Amino acid sequence: MMHSAQNPPIESAPRRARSIRGRLFAYLLLPLVLLLVASIWADHKTYVTPLYDAFDRALSHMAVAIAGHLDRGPDGQLHLEKPDFGPPPLHPPHAGPPPDDILNDHDKPPGPFGAHGGPFWRRLFPGARESFLYRVSLPDGRTVLGDEGLPIPPGSNADDFSYGDATYKQLVLRVASYRTQVEGQPVIISVGETVHRRNHAVQRLDTIIGISDGIQLLLVLGLGLFGITVALRPINRLRERITQRQPQSLQPLPLEPVPSEVRPLVQSLNTLLVTVRDAAQAQQHFLTNAAHQLRTPLTGLKAQLEVLASETHDHAQQERIARLYGSVDRLAHTANQLLALARAEPSANSPGDFTRVQLEALIGTVADAMLDRTIARNIDLGAECEPVPVRGVHWLLHELLINLVDNAIRHTPDGGRVTLRCGLHDGAPYLEVEDSGPGIPPSERERVRQRFYRAAGSDGQSSGLGLAIVEEIARSHHARFEILDALEGSGARMRVTFPAGVAQ
Repeated sequence: MMHSAQNPPIESAPRRARSIRGRLFAYLLLPLVLLLVASIWADHKTYVTPLYDAFDRALSHMAVAIAGHLDRGPDGQLHLEKPDFGPPPLHPPHAGPPPDDILNDHDKPPGPFGAHGGPFWRRLFPGARESFLYRVSLPDGRTVLGDEGLPIPPGSNADDFSYGDATYKQLVLRVASYRTQVEGQPVIISVGETVHRRNHAVQRLDTIIGISDGIQLLLVLGLGLFGITVALRPINRLRERITQRQPQSLQPLPLEPVPSEVRPLVQSLNTLLVTVRDAAQAQQHFLTNAAHQLRTPLTGLKAQLEVLASETHDHAQQERIARLYGSVDRLAHTANQLLALARAEPSANSPGDFTRVQLEALIGTVADAMLDRTIARNIDLGAECEPVPVRGVHWLLHELLINLVDNAIRHTPDGGRVTLRCGLHDGAPYLEVEDSGPGIPPSERERVRQRFYRAAGSDGQSSGLGLAIVEEIARSHHARFEILDALEGSGARMRVTFPAGVAQ
């Protein structure tokens, strides 16, 4: 049976977790928005009914005014005198009558009742244009005066006023009916008004309340965000404290200023730090003991080979002993480098090991130690130094420079040159070793930093740990290790740049 091959599932990229500040702000925003909507709805319900009642009372006043101007003429029919409505119903009573230039005869409804309001209404309600209709009818439905088609809101004969909504002549109206008697004649007076004014008033109130509640929401959110920021300051201080710690510091974090919510996390982190510190110390102890245990027998073996070489006169045996001596010497060098690499780990050095180190003095010490090797191969060993201090572990920086110079001498042909430099570049201290060897191609410059890697064309004498040690020591000092071209001719230039101001 053959099974069709299935493509492996594509793993989606991990989703970035939101910050605590963002989570708290989101949890605060949602209920506040819901509360804002509920508040606007409740306010709307609270003021709409009294507002509509006020407009209805205004209509009822107009109906009463019409009733006051009804009388029976000589012919026995009801007639309507020209009414003077005075100020509109919504004019504030304490403001007194409006001036003549605002309300005059042409502002009043024409004839017994007009179709539209005048400038006064437009000034009080911008953009509104109201229409007013009226009807005087008998209880049996016959129309005496006014617009015969105006609907009458339902109501009992005992009710003085009744109100209702109606649509008439494509106008949405609010109608108020007043049941009374004129000279013993029962009549129903109905007054209809378009709803532009009341709708406009409701919209304005909704807008004002919405803006007011929105401003309050923004203020609450601002205060909430400020409170969240202040509440998270202890966590930010904890983050800064962790960031400012030296890489080699594995001491537990203090628990006193830590909030109770974060305390279990810090305790777990402290447990991890202690575990890592103990493991690093155990590794360091093992490597140190192993290197020391290797040194003693290797030193004895070299001494025995020297004695054997002095007692042996056979040329073939002398060559074999020389090759064996060289192998033992490389083994001892590798053991020393492994020990140096282990001790260069950031966890192997405490902050108290860092002191002020003068780079020019360090170059002088290393140049003296390497002078015999350069003289034996006729290599010009020079130094170009400016006084510059850095903060570091003296013996580690000594080991770093020893490995750089050893690497330069190994790859420099007889009669070449090796130059040691130190000084300031763009305000940052640097340490540099330049040789006149074949150089390192750019494609190899990252790989030669790896442990036990030997570049193409190597003589096979190197263990491949020298530049790895330099990289590790530079990292423990927060320095940058670069491999560059020589300033003149062929060769390589190894530069270690330290952080600016690190010695202050």
